Amino acid sequence: MDLQLELLPHYYYYNTLGFDPELIDYIDHVDDMVVLQKVYPLYKDGGRSPVDPRVCFRMHYLYFTRPEISSFRELVRQLKEPKNQAWRNFIGVPTIKEVPVHSSLSHFRTKVTAELFYEILFDLIAQALKLKDFVQPMLSGIDSRPIWANVNGYKHKRCDCQDQKQCVCEKSYSDPDATCGVQRNKANHNKFFIGYRKHSIVCPSPNGPIVLFSIILPNDTADGKVMLPLIEMMKKIKGLKVDYLVADLGYFDANDQMEALLDHDVAVVTEIKKNTIVPKHCSPEGKPECEQGHALQFDGFDKDTYTAWFRGDEEKCAACPLQGLCEKQFDYSFTENPFFYGPVPQDSLLQDYMLKFRKQVELAFAQESNQLTSIMKHKKVPVRTTKRVEKWFILRDAFRLIQRMVAHVRITVLPANHIATIKKMQEIQLEQISLPLAV
Repeated sequence: MDLQLELLPHYYYYNTLGFDPELIDYIDHVDDMVVLQKVYPLYKDGGRSPVDPRVCFRMHYLYFTRPEISSFRELVRQLKEPKNQAWRNFIGVPTIKEVPVHSSLSHFRTKVTAELFYEILFDLIAQALKLKDFVQPMLSGIDSRPIWANVNGYKHKRCDCQDQKQCVCEKSYSDPDATCGVQRNKANHNKFFIGYRKHSIVCPSPNGPIVLFSIILPNDTADGKVMLPLIEMMKKIKGLKVDYLVADLGYFDANDQMEALLDHDVAVVTEIKKNTIVPKHCSPEGKPECEQGHALQFDGFDKDTYTAWFRGDEEKCAACPLQGLCEKQFDYSFTENPFFYGPVPQDSLLQDYMLKFRKQVELAFAQESNQLTSIMKHKKVPVRTTKRVEKWFILRDAFRLIQRMVAHVRITVLPANHIATIKKMQEIQLEQISLPLAV
């Protein structure tokens, strides 16, 4: 390495990262100093110097983004191979002897609470919001998907009682927090699964929906009880302002939609259930109509009074027998019926656009599930208990966001030949280093 630096001093920066374009772009355009600021105070003074938290954080990044890494033990083994000098320099450990053991990663996740991991993730989201034309949070989505727990077989009694056949202790899975849940019927899929549910806030981006953050809850938690806590969490992200939140019928609740708009200034957009009682002056699709049965046109929503305004269609009003008696302006209070008198009217083009985005969110979840197969054996999380699973997915969301940030920067900021230039520099370096030295 000293010989390389003396021969090519202007290539030192790229030598350090081993000419890996993704790692170079990570260092250049992603600031992970927040990891050191949040985690380092947790270590006590005195004794041996602790491992830099950014080392463990970047080791997790390699674990989640490199398909050839199947476990943390495998990650440490490959970091100790001489050929992976680029990885060692990326995490900040240039020598093989300084590579942390795999138990350091487990200790890192145990020491850092889920709240601190969320703060780190929220800082990364704030960085993503500053990128031009990357995240478009005005319209966001909320959805959930099943998470298969790492369980083995059926429930068993796991107590220390001498006679387990007679004791009254409850049976549990090998993951004590995992429960049996129901998932959507799909081909070649069982209706029931054992695990958790992941509830996520998703925003659109130029390359498709992207998950901002998630919470992990038991299967028996209703979707409607999750929406307001997620909206509360969005307020903790600097620079994030969500105006519309599109959801499926699992989040269909009048009180929650009313509280979301009145207290948090977020309009929740859903379809209506088949058994929903539609007001008499509305069509079966939920569109307000006048006395003559003509559909009214949406004329805006007043957030000061929370009133939805509609007006008559000029073409139909011109031939209406009640033309002289009708005011042609109709106002409906949002608090009377949030489903039909909200900022986004039912059966409108705006609602159709938002519901199409919800379909994209479902496809993005399916894509995420397929990508996780390289990390989760048989789609099972490699950790157990709710706290560990939650931390695991916070890291997963953070690193997936970083990958999308790097990809966006390459398209919008870096020159088109950025990767080709790095590869060319690598070829030049290898060619010059292979030259015989003069004695």
